[in-house]
Amino acid sequence: MSVANQGPRAGSGTKQGHYIISPSGKLLGYNNNRDNWNRLKFINDALEKWAALPESETKPGAISVPVLDKSKLDPKYHAEVPEGGLALVASERILKRVDGNLVACTAEDHDHEWGHLAAVDRMWIQKDEWEQLLAVGKDGGSMPDRLAKRLIRYHLLDFTRGEPSAWNLDDVKVIDLKLKPLADTSFELSGKVLVSDDTRGFEADVSGKIEVDSQERATRFDMVVVGDHWGHSEFTGGSRPGKAPLGIAFQLGDLTKSEDRIRPQASHWLQGYWEAEKQF
Repeated sequence: MSVANQGPRAGSGTKQGHYIISPSGKLLGYNNNRDNWNRLKFINDALEKWAALPESETKPGAISVPVLDKSKLDPKYHAEVPEGGLALVASERILKRVDGNLVACTAEDHDHEWGHLAAVDRMWIQKDEWEQLLAVGKDGGSMPDRLAKRLIRYHLLDFTRGEPSAWNLDDVKVIDLKLKPLADTSFELSGKVLVSDDTRGFEADVSGKIEVDSQERATRFDMVVVGDHWGHSEFTGGSRPGKAPLGIAFQLGDLTKSEDRIRPQASHWLQGYWEAEKQF
C-alpha cells in the first residue's frame, strides 16, 4: 500500500496496474495500459529513474530485507495452494468456426484490440477433494458436487476481456460431469454444462483425462471445455454479438513454478471459493 500510495491511485479504490519499485520501496513507474509501446516507455522511464538513484539504494545488498513472518500475512491478500492439493492452469481463447473446425481468433476477427488474446487463470483443488475425485473415478460416477460447482461458477467464465462476475448458484442450469475408469491409473472425464443469467450464458461440452502414479498422485489432469458463450458481465463489455464459440483448456500446474502457484482470480473470498455449492 505504501508503494501504491506514491502513484496515481493513492487513497481508496482500486490499485490495479503494474508497478516498478526499488528495493527500498520507492515507486519508479506505474502503468495500467496494455499497449506495447506504452509498456516499453513505462519500463524505460523507470530505468532512467533507477539509474539516477544513489548507489546506496542500488548496489547489491544495499537494502536489508527482513525475514518474512508468514504468520503475519493478511489472508485477504495472500493464499497458497492447499497442502497436498492441486493447481490447474486454465488457458482460454475466443474461437471461430472455419470449414467445420474451431480455430483461434485473431485481431481481425474481433473489434476489441486484445479480446482475441489468450487469458490465463488457475483452479485450486484441496487434498480431500482430490481424494474424493479419485474415489469416484475408480468406480465411475458424477464429479463431486462441490468441485463441479467451483469449476462452473468460478472458472467457466469469459475472462478474455477482464474480470467477469462469478456465476450465482441458481445460474447453473445443467451440470452433467461424469468420470469413468480407463485403467488402474487413468480416468476419463466427460459431460455437458449450461450456465446462464439474464445477460450472458455458456453451454459447453467437457472432456478430459486424469492420470495418477502408484502413490495416487496426479501426473496428468487435462480438461477441455468448448461451447457457445453469449453476453458479458458488468466489467467485461465488448463481447461478440450472439452466441460464439469459446474454449478453455485446463492442465496440471507445476507447483515448483511460482507462476503456477498464483491464486485463482475468484479466490479473493476464499470461503466462497471453497464452498461453491453454497449461495452466501
